[in-house]
Amino acid sequence: MARYGYLIFLSFLILASCAQVGTITGGETDTSAPKPIAEKVNPPNASVNFTGNTVEIPFDEYFTLSSPTTSIQMVPPHATVKAVMNKKTLTLSWEEELRPNTTYAIYLNKTVRDLSERNDSIMQYVFSTGSTLDSTRFSVSVVDAYTRSPIAETVVALYDPKSDSLVNFAQTDRSGKANLTYLRPGTYKIIAFQDENKDLQPQATEEVGFFADSLITIDSTTTLTTPIRQFKPTPRAELTSAEFVAPATFLLKTTVDIDDPTVAIDGIAIDSNHYYLEDETTLHVFVDPTELSSGKIALTTSSFSDTSTFRIIDAKRAGTVRIESTQKNKTFAPSQALTFRVNDLIESVDTSLIRLSNSEDSTHIPYEVSFAKNELTFEVERGATQEILFEFEKEALSTTTGTSEAFRGTITLNSAKKYGIVSLDISSYSSPIILQIVKGSDVVRELSLIPSSERVLVSELLPGDYSFNIIHDENQNGRWDTGDFTSRTLPEQIDHYSTTTKVRANWEVEVELVPTEEEE
Repeated sequence: MARYGYLIFLSFLILASCAQVGTITGGETDTSAPKPIAEKVNPPNASVNFTGNTVEIPFDEYFTLSSPTTSIQMVPPHATVKAVMNKKTLTLSWEEELRPNTTYAIYLNKTVRDLSERNDSIMQYVFSTGSTLDSTRFSVSVVDAYTRSPIAETVVALYDPKSDSLVNFAQTDRSGKANLTYLRPGTYKIIAFQDENKDLQPQATEEVGFFADSLITIDSTTTLTTPIRQFKPTPRAELTSAEFVAPATFLLKTTVDIDDPTVAIDGIAIDSNHYYLEDETTLHVFVDPTELSSGKIALTTSSFSDTSTFRIIDAKRAGTVRIESTQKNKTFAPSQALTFRVNDLIESVDTSLIRLSNSEDSTHIPYEVSFAKNELTFEVERGATQEILFEFEKEALSTTTGTSEAFRGTITLNSAKKYGIVSLDISSYSSPIILQIVKGSDVVRELSLIPSSERVLVSELLPGDYSFNIIHDENQNGRWDTGDFTSRTLPEQIDHYSTTTKVRANWEVEVELVPTEEEE
């Protein structure tokens, strides 16, 4: 379903042909919201010396109303607006007496929708009870705090800094820009947020962005060059799932990073050698499922504790012990340990059932092997790039629940000459940082650093184009931290160096990262 949002100014609309009643079948999809017929709005938009309490807005097609009691607001909020729909005309009215010499705006916050595709928009009707309209305009952009990409369809609102009452708002366009109009010069609190419940008030659970003191002074029509950085709030810490995966694993997923975990099942602690982190929010816990059918699994970390119940049905107990490379592309750099992962705890290895050979001439390759938890590590002589054929016969590994299936696959061990090196000058920074090496849209390397005059060498980079991000690691926890609306904490600053650097095999390239005013 196509859906687009716009801020529509009634006085600048182009008349469109009327749509038919009901759902349209066939033809092109309707991708625009119902449009007011500007010349038929009564009284006209931007009227002065307004004395009535009713506005009639005809539209170019039939429509429906979405939550009109909460999505229609008058600003300043001196009256409660009621909405009545009659065919293609919307009538807005109120009973309260408005203040003299005041510019008012009535906002329809995605109130009017078409009947077929549910397209909606933000609309603004402006009038003044005095002889003039406030005419100052203000523009600002909203970007994602982490990626710096523009954010469309987010609300940018101005509030009175003393009363916190809404003064004006607009919605960003596809380029992330919001244009606020009919303003009176003054100092305002400015906040950007995803208005999920359409109350035009930011909530702690909504994506939000603001400046350090949240205040701006608008004394003339202007465009703010510094964007608002909008961020997702830290979710409530909880264990979201505890899924049993045959033959012997509980997969625990959380909403926040798992630090210093301990696990217990029905009050009995699980040995820490029986679990490992797949990523920041996923923990694998190995168990002996033979005596488990249902119960409670508890996860405790340095920041939260939570529990989940489980039930293992017989149909889900059966599973094979599989062997796979820890590298998805089955290629290992010189500094990477040659490891394989198993979906169960390894108890013993029968090396007589494992053979390594050169994939080109089938010559035998001697090796040493060790294991810990569910990982096998092989030691072989390395030098030039080589491809090794690994052959595991059935039952080569004994695990908690049984023995492994057969495995056969080719692994590539690259030599250092296959990679390039980037020599980075980060001496323009003085406080702790996190350096991200980016290829395409993927962060391929991340390093926590204390800047100095010495260059930072990043080796074993595959040939290609790379860019760089610098995270200002203010609390030195080694990761990017989002902001918090309640405490008015801003997200950590990220400097994006989008100009790419070409890395060639067996070459070293020098790069200097110097923050500009825009990046700061």
